[in-house]
Amino acid sequence: MSRSTFGIIGAPVMFIGFFQLLEMMISPALPLIQRELAASPGQLAWIFTAWLISSAVSTPVVGRLADLYDKRTVLLCVMAVTTFGTLVSGLAPNLLVLIVGHALQGVWLGMLPLTVGLFRATLAPERIATGNGLVIGVAALAGGLGLLLAGPLTTLLGFRWMFLLTLIGAAAAGIWAWFTVPSTPRAADGRIDWTGGLLLGGGLTLLMLGLTTSSGSGWTAPSTLALLGSSALLLVVWLIVELRVSDPLVDLRLLAGRPAAGATTMGFVFGFASFGLVVALPLMLTAPAETGYGMGATVTQISLYMFPLGVAGTLVAPLVGPLTRLLGRRATLALGSALISGGTAMLAFLHDSPWQIVAGVTVVGLGSTIGLTAVLNVVATDMPAERAAGVSGVIFIAKSIGGSFGAQVGGMLLAAGTAGGMPSEQNFVNTYLLSATIGLLAIAAALTIRPKAPSPTLTAVTS
Repeated sequence: MSRSTFGIIGAPVMFIGFFQLLEMMISPALPLIQRELAASPGQLAWIFTAWLISSAVSTPVVGRLADLYDKRTVLLCVMAVTTFGTLVSGLAPNLLVLIVGHALQGVWLGMLPLTVGLFRATLAPERIATGNGLVIGVAALAGGLGLLLAGPLTTLLGFRWMFLLTLIGAAAAGIWAWFTVPSTPRAADGRIDWTGGLLLGGGLTLLMLGLTTSSGSGWTAPSTLALLGSSALLLVVWLIVELRVSDPLVDLRLLAGRPAAGATTMGFVFGFASFGLVVALPLMLTAPAETGYGMGATVTQISLYMFPLGVAGTLVAPLVGPLTRLLGRRATLALGSALISGGTAMLAFLHDSPWQIVAGVTVVGLGSTIGLTAVLNVVATDMPAERAAGVSGVIFIAKSIGGSFGAQVGGMLLAAGTAGGMPSEQNFVNTYLLSATIGLLAIAAALTIRPKAPSPTLTAVTS
């Protein structure tokens, strides 16, 4: 790997890794934030709500900017906004300022589709799959490390140092990108569809608010129904507008094609299927051993159980490219989906000892990285150069929405028929089995994607 290639991949991957690390550390640090800033639980929830809204709105816009303009410039601007948000959060004198800073940090999720377009425009074809794999793998590893480091770091230094250490890492990644990432020519002439952006942003904002409030108010509460209904109305108007404008924010006709539609569906399913791991497993591990299924685990022990998720993903990430060349991309997509489904099914039937938990988590980690990396490689291969980043942004939005829906469904399953405030073992088994079943839908989506696609004309830029 040349020095230029190393920097093109390394700088964005380093940046993404630091912010994924930060996002995973925030949840365990909430009690410290609550005490120091005198916030209520309801106010604390806005830290995550602001991030969800910001990331949902900014991701398609950043993706489209990357399709139209110099990707180096877009990359450095996203890094600057996100880093400034981290500084604001780290120095926040009250919760409102912290929420504003965290909303600015949400822009970092736009780095994910941006890197897809950047790698396609600047790397040799054989390096694109490696770059995409490292993005997903390092993000998975950083997530696991964040859970491990949150307790010791915040206990020793306080919660502000989560942001300030991330600030240092982000600044270093930005300087590295400044010197190593080359400028790229415009992939196409066009403009940003700001009307479509406002409609999509408003619709997604209302959707995220509806999903986050449904856990407390319920799905049939007037507030939840009003938010979800308003979201549906705005998104329908957005669909009409996008089909009529000449240069839409999201090309719906392209998105309806088999590769893009299959990849987007898989992104949604991956997010939805993850609820078995994200929602159910920590609760099961913390349950007392007297329940017959719990481990009585502490927060640190839960982090250790979840850590193989990131390690497995990081180790397999560079192998996705060679695996795709060996098996074909349809089989690779199906393999990733099958591993996600199989790993959660393992947790349903094998959860009596630590090694069984670790085995199930590891299988899910392998499947998540293989599947999502293969999906991004489909976009990099099949989408027109001027739409690759934008379509990737839609996939990550679909994954976030799927995860939000899955979290609510998982919570409902676990709450059904609880005894003494604790879900029964069968509740956990049902949650894992539903997660595994949903994962199987990704295999069906994978089969809609063509086995092979014409090789795109890629231009490798070196400096």
